[in-house]
Amino acid sequence: MNEQPGNTPMFQISRLVKEFNSVPAVNDVTTQIDRGEVVFIVGPSGSGKSTFLRCLNLLEEPTSGEILFKGDVNQFRRHVGMVFQHFNLFPHLTILENITIAPVKTGRSTRKEAVAQAETLLRRIGLYDKRNSYPLQLSGGQKQRIAIVRALVMNPDVILFDEPTSALDPEMVKEVLEVIKGLAHTGITMALVTHEMGFAREVSDRICFIDEGRILEDTTPEAFFSQPSTDRAKAFLDKVL
Repeated sequence: MNEQPGNTPMFQISRLVKEFNSVPAVNDVTTQIDRGEVVFIVGPSGSGKSTFLRCLNLLEEPTSGEILFKGDVNQFRRHVGMVFQHFNLFPHLTILENITIAPVKTGRSTRKEAVAQAETLLRRIGLYDKRNSYPLQLSGGQKQRIAIVRALVMNPDVILFDEPTSALDPEMVKEVLEVIKGLAHTGITMALVTHEMGFAREVSDRICFIDEGRILEDTTPEAFFSQPSTDRAKAFLDKVL
Protein backbone atom coordinates (compact mmCIF):
# COMPACT_ATOMS: atom_id res chain seq x y z
CA MET A 1 0.00 0.00 0.00
CA ASN A 2 1.08 3.54 -0.67
CA GLU A 3 2.44 5.67 2.13
CA GLN A 4 -0.33 7.47 3.94
CA PRO A 5 -1.34 10.31 1.61
CA GLY A 6 -1.23 13.86 2.81
CA ASN A 7 -4.17 16.23 2.69
CA THR A 8 -2.56 18.62 0.21
CA PRO A 9 -4.95 18.62 -2.76
CA MET A 10 -3.47 17.88 -6.18
CA PHE A 11 -6.83 18.06 -7.95
CA GLN A 12 -9.82 20.03 -6.75
CA ILE A 13 -12.89 19.28 -8.86
CA SER A 14 -15.98 21.38 -8.40
CA ARG A 15 -19.41 20.88 -10.08
CA LEU A 16 -17.75 19.28 -13.12
CA VAL A 17 -20.03 18.65 -16.11
CA LYS A 18 -19.07 17.25 -19.51
CA GLU A 19 -21.81 16.92 -22.11
CA PHE A 20 -21.83 15.32 -25.54
CA ASN A 21 -24.73 16.55 -27.71
CA SER A 22 -26.37 17.97 -24.57
CA VAL A 23 -26.23 14.58 -22.82
CA PRO A 24 -24.08 14.65 -19.65
CA ALA A 25 -21.33 12.03 -19.54
CA VAL A 26 -20.00 13.60 -16.32
CA ASN A 27 -22.74 15.15 -14.25
CA ASP A 28 -22.05 17.59 -11.39
CA VAL A 29 -18.98 15.87 -9.92
CA THR A 30 -17.27 17.44 -6.92
CA THR A 31 -14.29 15.74 -5.29
CA GLN A 32 -10.56 16.10 -4.77
CA ILE A 33 -7.46 13.95 -5.09
CA ASP A 34 -4.75 14.56 -2.53
CA ARG A 35 -0.99 14.35 -2.90
CA GLY A 36 0.18 10.74 -2.75
CA GLU A 37 -3.30 9.25 -3.02
CA VAL A 38 -4.05 6.23 -5.19
CA VAL A 39 -7.65 6.67 -6.30
CA PHE A 40 -9.47 4.00 -8.30
CA ILE A 41 -12.46 5.07 -10.40
CA VAL A 42 -14.84 2.18 -10.96
CA GLY A 43 -18.32 1.64 -12.32
CA PRO A 44 -20.24 0.03 -15.18
CA SER A 45 -19.29 0.52 -18.82
CA GLY A 46 -20.54 3.83 -20.18
CA SER A 47 -20.83 5.40 -16.74
CA GLY A 48 -18.49 8.33 -17.48
CA LYS A 49 -15.32 7.04 -15.82
CA SER A 50 -12.95 7.57 -18.74
CA THR A 51 -14.55 10.90 -19.65
CA PHE A 52 -13.98 12.10 -16.09
CA LEU A 53 -10.33 11.04 -16.26
CA ARG A 54 -9.85 12.73 -19.64
CA CYS A 55 -11.32 15.93 -18.23
CA LEU A 56 -8.67 15.86 -15.49
CA ASN A 57 -5.96 16.02 -18.15
CA LEU A 58 -7.89 18.48 -20.35
CA LEU A 59 -8.11 15.93 -23.14
CA GLU A 60 -11.81 16.72 -22.91
CA GLU A 61 -12.82 20.32 -22.25
CA PRO A 62 -15.38 20.47 -19.44
CA THR A 63 -18.79 21.90 -20.34
CA SER A 64 -18.95 23.61 -16.95
CA GLY A 65 -17.45 23.45 -13.49
CA GLU A 66 -13.86 23.89 -12.40
CA ILE A 67 -10.75 21.75 -12.11
CA LEU A 68 -7.79 23.13 -10.19
CA PHE A 69 -4.41 21.42 -10.26
CA LYS A 70 -2.35 22.34 -7.20
CA GLY A 71 -4.54 25.42 -6.92
CA ASP A 72 -3.90 26.48 -10.53
CA VAL A 73 -6.07 26.01 -13.60
CA ASN A 74 -3.24 26.12 -16.17
CA GLN A 75 -0.52 23.69 -15.01
CA PHE A 76 -2.02 20.37 -16.08
CA ARG A 77 -0.12 19.19 -19.11
CA ARG A 78 3.38 19.75 -17.73
CA HIS A 79 2.76 17.81 -14.54
CA VAL A 80 0.18 15.13 -15.36
CA GLY A 81 1.10 11.91 -17.17
CA MET A 82 -1.45 9.71 -18.92
CA VAL A 83 -1.43 6.01 -19.76
CA PHE A 84 -4.09 4.91 -22.24
CA GLN A 85 -5.72 1.58 -23.11
CA HIS A 86 -3.97 1.24 -26.46
CA PHE A 87 -0.36 2.23 -25.74
CA ASN A 88 -0.11 4.89 -28.53
CA LEU A 89 3.54 4.10 -29.24
CA PHE A 90 5.10 5.39 -32.47
CA PRO A 91 5.65 2.27 -34.62
CA HIS A 92 8.58 3.77 -36.58
CA LEU A 93 10.59 4.65 -33.44
CA THR A 94 12.56 2.31 -31.21
CA ILE A 95 11.42 1.80 -27.63
CA LEU A 96 14.14 4.14 -26.37
CA GLU A 97 13.14 6.79 -28.92
CA ASN A 98 9.47 6.43 -27.96
CA ILE A 99 10.32 7.07 -24.32
CA THR A 100 12.75 9.97 -24.79
CA ILE A 101 11.08 11.99 -27.56
CA ALA A 102 8.71 13.95 -25.32
CA PRO A 103 11.13 15.09 -22.56
CA VAL A 104 13.70 16.13 -25.17
CA LYS A 105 11.23 17.97 -27.43
CA THR A 106 9.64 19.81 -24.50
CA GLY A 107 12.99 20.78 -23.03
CA ARG A 108 12.36 18.90 -19.79
CA SER A 109 15.61 16.94 -20.26
CA THR A 110 18.63 16.81 -22.50
CA ARG A 111 18.82 13.73 -24.70
CA LYS A 112 21.60 12.34 -22.50
CA GLU A 113 19.52 12.84 -19.34
CA ALA A 114 16.40 11.36 -20.93
CA VAL A 115 18.27 8.28 -22.19
CA ALA A 116 19.87 7.71 -18.78
CA GLN A 117 16.51 7.95 -17.00
CA ALA A 118 14.78 5.80 -19.61
CA GLU A 119 17.40 3.07 -19.29
CA THR A 120 17.12 3.13 -15.48
CA LEU A 121 13.34 2.76 -15.71
CA LEU A 122 13.60 0.02 -18.35
CA ARG A 123 15.88 -1.95 -16.06
CA ARG A 124 13.37 -1.53 -13.23
CA ILE A 125 10.56 -3.11 -15.28
CA GLY A 126 12.76 -5.78 -16.86
CA LEU A 127 12.71 -4.47 -20.43
CA TYR A 128 16.17 -2.94 -20.80
CA ASP A 129 17.02 -5.54 -23.44
CA LYS A 130 14.14 -4.24 -25.58
CA ARG A 131 15.37 -0.63 -25.75
CA ASN A 132 16.42 -0.89 -29.40
CA SER A 133 13.42 -2.94 -30.49
CA TYR A 134 10.34 -1.56 -32.23
CA PRO A 135 6.79 -1.71 -30.84
CA LEU A 136 5.73 -4.42 -33.31
CA GLN A 137 8.34 -6.71 -31.76
CA LEU A 138 6.76 -6.45 -28.29
CA SER A 139 3.79 -8.13 -26.66
CA GLY A 140 0.82 -6.07 -25.51
CA GLY A 141 1.91 -6.30 -21.90
CA GLN A 142 5.41 -5.14 -22.80
CA LYS A 143 4.01 -2.21 -24.81
CA GLN A 144 1.86 -1.10 -21.89
CA ARG A 145 4.82 -1.25 -19.51
CA ILE A 146 6.74 0.90 -21.99
CA ALA A 147 3.82 3.36 -22.07
CA ILE A 148 4.05 3.65 -18.28
CA VAL A 149 7.79 4.35 -18.50
CA ARG A 150 7.08 6.96 -21.18
CA ALA A 151 4.79 8.75 -18.71
CA LEU A 152 7.28 8.43 -15.84
CA VAL A 153 10.21 9.87 -17.78
CA MET A 154 8.41 13.25 -17.81
CA ASN A 155 8.66 13.28 -13.99
CA PRO A 156 4.94 13.96 -13.49
CA ASP A 157 3.33 14.80 -10.17
CA VAL A 158 0.31 12.67 -11.12
CA ILE A 159 -0.25 9.72 -13.45
CA LEU A 160 -3.72 8.97 -14.80
CA PHE A 161 -4.44 5.45 -16.06
CA ASP A 162 -7.40 4.87 -18.38
CA GLU A 163 -8.19 1.14 -18.20
CA PRO A 164 -4.53 0.21 -18.75
CA THR A 165 -5.18 -3.55 -18.93
CA SER A 166 -8.44 -3.66 -20.90
CA ALA A 167 -6.73 -4.16 -24.27
CA LEU A 168 -4.45 -6.95 -23.02
CA ASP A 169 -4.74 -10.71 -23.19
CA PRO A 170 -5.44 -12.10 -19.70
CA GLU A 171 -1.96 -13.56 -19.25
CA MET A 172 -0.41 -10.14 -19.88
CA VAL A 173 -2.51 -8.29 -17.31
CA LYS A 174 -0.51 -9.36 -14.26
CA GLU A 175 2.81 -7.96 -15.49
CA VAL A 176 1.27 -4.52 -16.03
CA LEU A 177 -0.54 -4.55 -12.70
CA GLU A 178 2.73 -5.40 -10.96
CA VAL A 179 4.37 -2.27 -12.41
CA ILE A 180 1.43 -0.10 -11.30
CA LYS A 181 1.48 -1.70 -7.85
CA GLY A 182 5.17 -0.87 -7.57
CA LEU A 183 4.44 2.75 -8.39
CA ALA A 184 1.85 2.88 -5.61
CA HIS A 185 4.69 2.38 -3.13
CA THR A 186 6.67 5.37 -4.42
CA GLY A 187 4.29 8.09 -3.21
CA ILE A 188 3.28 9.33 -6.67
CA THR A 189 -0.33 10.45 -6.98
CA MET A 190 -2.38 8.16 -9.21
CA ALA A 191 -5.94 7.96 -10.49
CA LEU A 192 -6.95 4.79 -12.30
CA VAL A 193 -10.03 3.76 -14.24
CA THR A 194 -10.18 -0.01 -14.14
CA HIS A 195 -12.37 -3.10 -14.14
CA GLU A 196 -9.79 -5.02 -12.10
CA MET A 197 -11.73 -5.12 -8.84
CA GLY A 198 -9.33 -7.33 -6.91
CA PHE A 199 -6.47 -5.01 -7.81
CA ALA A 200 -8.51 -1.96 -6.80
CA ARG A 201 -9.26 -3.52 -3.43
CA GLU A 202 -5.60 -4.33 -2.81
CA VAL A 203 -3.86 -1.17 -4.01
CA SER A 204 -6.21 1.80 -3.72
CA ASP A 205 -6.43 4.35 -0.93
CA ARG A 206 -9.86 5.38 -2.11
CA ILE A 207 -12.62 4.16 -4.43
CA CYS A 208 -14.87 6.47 -6.45
CA PHE A 209 -17.88 4.61 -7.84
CA ILE A 210 -19.41 6.41 -10.82
CA ASP A 211 -22.74 5.66 -12.46
CA GLU A 212 -24.53 7.80 -15.06
CA GLY A 213 -21.84 10.44 -14.71
CA ARG A 214 -22.21 10.92 -10.95
CA ILE A 215 -20.03 9.81 -8.06
CA LEU A 216 -22.36 7.67 -5.95
CA GLU A 217 -19.72 6.42 -3.51
CA ASP A 218 -16.40 7.99 -2.53
CA THR A 219 -14.89 5.93 0.25
CA THR A 220 -12.20 3.50 1.38
CA PRO A 221 -11.81 0.18 -0.45
CA GLU A 222 -12.73 -1.64 2.75
CA ALA A 223 -16.03 0.21 3.04
CA PHE A 224 -16.84 0.01 -0.68
CA PHE A 225 -16.29 -3.71 -1.04
CA SER A 226 -17.64 -4.76 2.36
CA GLN A 227 -20.48 -2.31 2.98
CA PRO A 228 -21.45 -0.33 -0.13
CA SER A 229 -23.94 2.34 0.86
CA THR A 230 -26.03 2.47 -2.35
CA ASP A 231 -28.16 -0.17 -4.03
CA ARG A 232 -26.51 0.67 -7.36
CA ALA A 233 -23.04 -0.13 -6.01
CA LYS A 234 -24.32 -3.34 -4.42
CA ALA A 235 -25.81 -4.44 -7.74
CA PHE A 236 -22.56 -3.60 -9.55
CA LEU A 237 -20.43 -5.56 -7.09
CA ASP A 238 -22.79 -8.54 -7.26
CA LYS A 239 -22.10 -8.71 -11.00
CA VAL A 240 -18.33 -8.17 -11.00
CA LEU A 241 -17.14 -10.05 -7.91
